[in-house]
Parts: sequence; structure tokens; C-alpha cells
Amino acid sequence: MFQTETPKLVARIRPGGPSELPNPGSPATATAGRGARKTAAGIMSADILAVDQTSTAGDAVAAIRARGEGATAPYYVYVIDRASRLVGVLSMRDLVLSRPHTAVSRVMRTPVVSVRAQDDREAVARLFRRHRYLALPVVGRAGALLGQVRAEEVMNAMEEEATEDVQQMFGAGAAERLTSPWHFSFRMRIPWLLLNLVLAAAAASVVGFFEGTLGAWTVLAMYMPVVAGMGGNASAQAMAVAIRGIAVGDADRTRLRRVVARELRIGAASGLVIGALAAAVATLVHYDHGPLLGLLVAASVLVNHTLGAAWGAAIPFLMRSLGFDPAQSATIFTTALTDMLGFFTLLGLAAASLRLVP
Repeated sequence: MFQTETPKLVARIRPGGPSELPNPGSPATATAGRGARKTAAGIMSADILAVDQTSTAGDAVAAIRARGEGATAPYYVYVIDRASRLVGVLSMRDLVLSRPHTAVSRVMRTPVVSVRAQDDREAVARLFRRHRYLALPVVGRAGALLGQVRAEEVMNAMEEEATEDVQQMFGAGAAERLTSPWHFSFRMRIPWLLLNLVLAAAAASVVGFFEGTLGAWTVLAMYMPVVAGMGGNASAQAMAVAIRGIAVGDADRTRLRRVVARELRIGAASGLVIGALAAAVATLVHYDHGPLLGLLVAASVLVNHTLGAAWGAAIPFLMRSLGFDPAQSATIFTTALTDMLGFFTLLGLAAASLRLVP
């Protein structure tokens, strides 16, 4: 009535007739062995149990027993039609509570939540978070059952994704590991370091443009890193939230305009607080320069904080729209932008005040 499932192949059980197994060279079997780790096909397992829709509950239970004591217990039994298309799913509870001669078509659950072989693993992870299943079936373009993705495999894949995001955020290669050869790590890092050098030179050119202002008011050099650093921190916080939103799917439901508007409000509110504190410190420490120095520092922190938070959230969306990983070296761009804006705002306001206040 049934035949023991061959490892790594989908078994089809037909009552009263021989079982059919896919040809090892068939497209379904080949697809199960292919696929990058970025897709459902790359993290799925083809070691599943499927029964024909004309089978009975007794056939399904017998097929589970035939797997042997050492076999991994299946989370679900899938129901397929004659063309191997997925039509239903059975839980262990469904089978235990059903009479042996009950047709599986009467107790199977439909519709079935499934993923396509080419679906991105992040999309698969979102489905697991939404439905809380132990496994999800993987189907081909025509709906044929290819395998299943287990929850633990998705967790491992998302841990790998998070590791790649952190490394790419700071300009390291996604494939780089602590045990990677030094020359491989060098090749992965040097392009982004060269880009960072160009951007740092651009920030330095802003300072050079206000060389006369710095010469007349050297105390400003003490507050340049404060203004730039606080803007960079605000940008990094917004960027981290944006990258996580993209990863978990929140970004698909949120317009970029709304995200930027939210970060502008957060940046302005936090910039007011940090700017006021920085101004108080500057006025107390350098009281001989009067309150003007504190006002310049406060205004610069406010501007850099506000705009830094806005583009910290916008850059991951921009990277994604250009076809890059949203986290790819994002900190390099945000650091350069906040440095240039911070220097320009502080020194520009100082230059203007020197002209107005002799």
C-alpha cells in the first residue's frame, strides 16, 4: 500500500497501488539541492513526508512508522495531487485523532501557507513570525511541493544575515570571518577604506575653507568634534532602526516620507536637549568668550542632530533602491555627511558672527 520514503525524496503514497518517488534527476529534486542561502530553496530540506490526496489517515501513519526509529519525526505531513502539487497539510494531531480509513482529503487543512523556492529568506522569516509554524512547505512556480523550511533553519539563516549586516555596515566584507586569510580580508576592506579617505578629505576641505575663522577664534576647534560626533551618533541610531525595519518588513508598510518626518522630529527634540547642555558647558568653561560661543555650539548641534537623524534613516532606503544591501557601509556615508555638516554649520555661523560682531 505504501513504500518507505527514500531519504531526501518526497514519497507519494497511493492506497492499493505502488508508491511513486520523483526521479533523482527531476527538476524538483535538482531544485531542492540548488539555491543560494539567500532564498527559501537554499535553506530548505527535501527530507519531508507527503501523501497522495486519495490516501487514508492509516496510510499516512504507516508511512511515518516506516521511516524507522532513527528518522527525524516530521512536523507535518503534506498532501499532494497526482501532479505533485501541494493541496493540503496534516498535523500529527489530525492523524492521531482520525480513524484509519478516513480519507486525508477530509481532515487535511486548507489553504496551506507556503513559500516559493525563489522567495528571499527575510520574507520567509516574516511568515514564520506571523504564523508561528514549526515548518513551512516550499513550492515551485507551478505549485509542486519541493521541500520544507524548518524554523530552526530560518533562525540560523537570519543570524547569518545579521552578522553580514553588521560587517557591511562598517565596510567589512559579508563573507569575512575571524579565520579568513589576511589577504582576503584586505581585499574586502580596502575599497571602502579608500572611499572613506575621499570622504574624510572632503570633510577636511570644509575646515580648510574656514581657516581664517579658526585662526581668529581657535576655541572653536575644541567643539568641532563635539558637534560632528553628536550628529554622527544621532544618525547611527536612526540608521539602526531603519535597517531593522527593512529586515523585519516594517519598511514595506511605511513610506520613506513618514520615516524621515519622524526622525526630523526626534532629531530636533534631542538636538535641543543636547545643544542646551553643550551650550551651558561651553559658556561656563569658556566664559571669557561670552554667551555667543554657547549659542553657536547649541545651534550647530541642533542642525546636525536634526539632519543627521533624517539622513541616517534615509540612507538604508536609498541603498536598497539602488540595489545594494541597506546596511552596506552605511556608517561610512553617515559619518562623512555629519562631519561635513557639523563643521560647516559651526564654522559658518562663527564666520557670520565675526562679521556682525566686531
